Amino acid sequence: MEIESPILRVENLRIAVPLGRGGHLSIVDTADFQLLRHQALGIVGESGSGKTMLCRALMGTLRRHGAMVASGRILYRDRDLAGADEKVWRRIRGRRIGYVPQSSLAGLNPVLKVRTQLTEAIHAAREVAAGEADDQALQLLELVRILRPDQVLEMRSHELSGGMRQRVMIAAALAQEPEILIADEPTTALDVTIQREILTLINRLRERLEMALIFVSHDLAVIEEVCDSVMVMYAGASVENGPLQAVVGNPRHPYTRALLASRVDLAVPEEDLETIPGDPASVGAWPSGCRFRPRCSLADDDCREGAQPSLAPAGRQRTACLHHDRMEADP
Repeated sequence: MEIESPILRVENLRIAVPLGRGGHLSIVDTADFQLLRHQALGIVGESGSGKTMLCRALMGTLRRHGAMVASGRILYRDRDLAGADEKVWRRIRGRRIGYVPQSSLAGLNPVLKVRTQLTEAIHAAREVAAGEADDQALQLLELVRILRPDQVLEMRSHELSGGMRQRVMIAAALAQEPEILIADEPTTALDVTIQREILTLINRLRERLEMALIFVSHDLAVIEEVCDSVMVMYAGASVENGPLQAVVGNPRHPYTRALLASRVDLAVPEEDLETIPGDPASVGAWPSGCRFRPRCSLADDDCREGAQPSLAPAGRQRTACLHHDRMEADP
């Protein structure tokens, strides 16, 4: 049987911020994953793990935020985009890789009507008459299940609820019919009911439009709702990745196991909720060796030396833990 080639591969990607006198500060290190067509990959990790900067690298917008790809590769259909210039990214961004930002309020222009913003996205992808672009904008709002879409087209962002703004942002991301959709914590600041509606919407759209999806969250419970594979990040590094059920059912990195143990939705009533001891490693102050070592019960002398461990096979997934074989004996 022919093995499917990934539509996107990220290999040992390092993102850095330039410092004075030619130095660099790494903010993402050893990011490593692949994405198949129609696959939904979840990227999970606590705040400061590098998730959003990785998304910016995949959209070619790092320089707008004073950062750069220092090494590694971003292979879209086997074309390396890590060093691509803005001219190349204009043909990829939006048209091939769509993006739903974390803040729907910041993502929409407060001065322009929804109609103008959607039709601009449509015109950026293909030449259509003004009337046809209006019709397509209406269809996009219908696609994301906005009620009274003809009225919403004439509104501005401040006139919309948080859930409606997020649906408009999703519609805008779909306007250019991308092959990959990146959703960077799209349910942040939404109440539980609206969050559920957005997750259901993204699932339905992915299946209907046959898109690949990268869904970013700090919440494993949300990742489980949407994704079939997962990459766990800690202190700028990929520490575990693989099929969702394998990673959740049999984690092979202590940080992944700690995230699972501290989930509120799985907490036993009247029992203490487990927490991860210590504080997250700060950018620029990563410890030598394994970055999770100061918070890890499995840490040994060999975890203190050298660089952050690379991902290595462990069952159905890959892990950066040197002692993952001891996890069964140390639940």
